[in-house]
Amino acid sequence: MKNILPIAFLLFGVTNLNAQTTNNLKREKGVRSSSNSIYVGILGPTIPLSLNYERIWTKNGVVNIATKVGGFYSKFPKHNNLTIANGSFEVNFIFGRSKHLFEMGIGWAGHYGSYYSDNDAKTKYYGVPTTTFGMHYRYQKPSGGVFFKAGFTANSILLFAASDLTELAGGNAAIFGYQVLTGEKPSFSLISLGIGYSFKK
Repeated sequence: MKNILPIAFLLFGVTNLNAQTTNNLKREKGVRSSSNSIYVGILGPTIPLSLNYERIWTKNGVVNIATKVGGFYSKFPKHNNLTIANGSFEVNFIFGRSKHLFEMGIGWAGHYGSYYSDNDAKTKYYGVPTTTFGMHYRYQKPSGGVFFKAGFTANSILLFAASDLTELAGGNAAIFGYQVLTGEKPSFSLISLGIGYSFKK
């Protein structure tokens, strides 16, 4: 009997610890967990990549809502003073309670580019706004830590902006002509990846 009691207490302690650990791996309603994330996104809504901040606003057990903002800027003086930039805003719906989640999001993105044209002896400027729809597998522990997601994003081109009036007219004629013929805006899908870090709260 003396030998059984210590073993029973030990088993009870291990079981209790395991139960607490299991609970910590689940999102609980009313409890905020890993709500803030910073990550690098590759392709998807922003080409070629972006630095993003995401905030999960709700504290539900299974379905949560988040917003994400991101952007990228880079200049290449040795390559005709090429400049590229992008920015995006998305609303994401996140399904699941454990570290394995499913994400579906809608949003908007804008792409900007400029370069010095040797032929025209001037700098040309371009802009392309898009709407986005994405679906991703998402790895994110409720306790925070390494963040990862992979999936695809469908992008629809809204219009084409250019400093060159001929290119402006030609680009928009192609976009709206396609819409007249098909009933839809020109669109394309890209693989979408993200890796970064989620904070506990």
